[in-house]
Amino acid sequence: MASSFFARAALLICLTLPAASWARVDVFVSFAPPPLPIYVQPPLPYEGYIWSPGYWAYEDGDYYWVPGTWVRPPAIGLFWTPGYWAWSNGGYIFHRGYWGPRVGFYGGVNYGYGYNGYGYQGGYWNRGAFYYNKSINNFGNRHVTRVYNKTVVNNTTVNNISYNGGNGGVNARPSSREQNYAREKHIAPTSVQRQHVQAAIGNREQRASVNQGRPPIAATDRPGQFKGSAVVPARAAGGPLPDRLRQNDDRRSYDGRLDSAQPLSRPSTSQINPQRDNGQQARPQFDRPQDQSRPQQQRDEQVRQQRDQSQREVQRSQQQREQQVQREQQMQQREQQGQQQRMQQVQREQQVQQQRAQQAERSQKMQQQREQQQARQAQPRQESQHVEPRQREQRRSQAYEQDKAPQNEPRRERGRD
Repeated sequence: MASSFFARAALLICLTLPAASWARVDVFVSFAPPPLPIYVQPPLPYEGYIWSPGYWAYEDGDYYWVPGTWVRPPAIGLFWTPGYWAWSNGGYIFHRGYWGPRVGFYGGVNYGYGYNGYGYQGGYWNRGAFYYNKSINNFGNRHVTRVYNKTVVNNTTVNNISYNGGNGGVNARPSSREQNYAREKHIAPTSVQRQHVQAAIGNREQRASVNQGRPPIAATDRPGQFKGSAVVPARAAGGPLPDRLRQNDDRRSYDGRLDSAQPLSRPSTSQINPQRDNGQQARPQFDRPQDQSRPQQQRDEQVRQQRDQSQREVQRSQQQREQQVQREQQMQQREQQGQQQRMQQVQREQQVQQQRAQQAERSQKMQQQREQQQARQAQPRQESQHVEPRQREQRRSQAYEQDKAPQNEPRRERGRD
C-alpha cells in the first residue's frame, strides 16, 4: 500500500510540472518520410524499461533514423506515446512523442512490438510494477519475473508506412477517447531520449539518403548505445525511398557543410597545372574547391567538436544511468537483507516464546509432582494417627494379662496341697 501511494504521488508530481518545461516544436517538410525499416527488437536490458519504437526524424534537408530503444520512464505508471508524421496544408508535420498515464493517438502507424497503430499491447502497470507481454517483447537470456502471455490479433495492414494521411499514408483518425487523452497533461521526452536523438543526428550513416532506408543502427538496448553487440542493424528497407532522397548528391554533406567524418581529398595529377615563366618552372597550382575554404574548415571543426561533445554527454548520461541502476540494485539488496534480518528476528522471538512456554509447562508439571508427593506423604501420617491408639490399647491389655498370670498360679498350688 505504501509503495503504491508513493508511486501515485510521484506520477502526480510529474504530471503537474509546468508546460513551459517542454517546448513542443512541430517540423514541416514538403515530402513524405521513408517507409519504416525492418529490424528485430533487442533484448530487455533491465526490468521496468519500456520500449520506444524507432522513427524517421528530419534535419537539414534529410530524414535520419532515430533507433528504437528501451527507455526507463520518468515516473511509475507512465506510458510512451510515439511521435508520428501527418499530412497537413500541403506538407508533413511531425507530432512529437510524450509520456503520460495513457497511450494517445500516434497516427495509426504500425511501429510494431506492441505499437500496432492504437494503444500499446506490450505490457501494463500494476501496483507500481510493469508486467511484460511475453508474446511481444524480447527478453533474451534475462529472467523476467513479471510476465504474462497474450496473443495480439493485428487487424492493421502491415505495410511499413511511416506517416498519416496524404498520398499513400495511413487512413486513421483519433477516437473520442484518444482526443481526451490529447488534452491531458503530458511529460516531455527525458534528457536521455533527447541525447539519443542528437547522437542519431550526428551519425551520417543514419541519414536516409546515405543508407537508402536501411539504417545500420535500427535499434539499441539502451539510449545512446550506438556501439557494441547490443546494436541491431536493419534487415531490410521497408520500401522504396522518395525520389528526392534517391538522388544522392555526394558533392555536399546533408547538413549543408563538408562532412567532417571524411578527410579532405588530395589533389590529383590532373589538378596540377605546371607553367613556365622565362624558362623557369613555376610552382604547381591546385584547383581548390570553393567548399574547402578556411571558414568552411572552421565550421567543420565546430561540427566535429559538437558531435564529440554530444557523444561525451551521451556516454556520461549512460554512465549515470548505469550508476543509478546499480544504486537501485544495491538498495533492493539492502531491503532484501533487511527483510531477511527482520524475519530472522521474528523467528528468534518465536523460538524464545516457545522455550518460555515449554519452561512454563515443565514448571507446572514439577509443581503437580510436588503436590502429589506431598499428598502421598500426608496419607501415612493420618493412618498412623488412627493405628497407634489401638496398638497402645493392645499393649496395655497384654501387659495387664502378663501381670495377672503369676498371682493365679500359687493359688492353684495351694489348693492341691
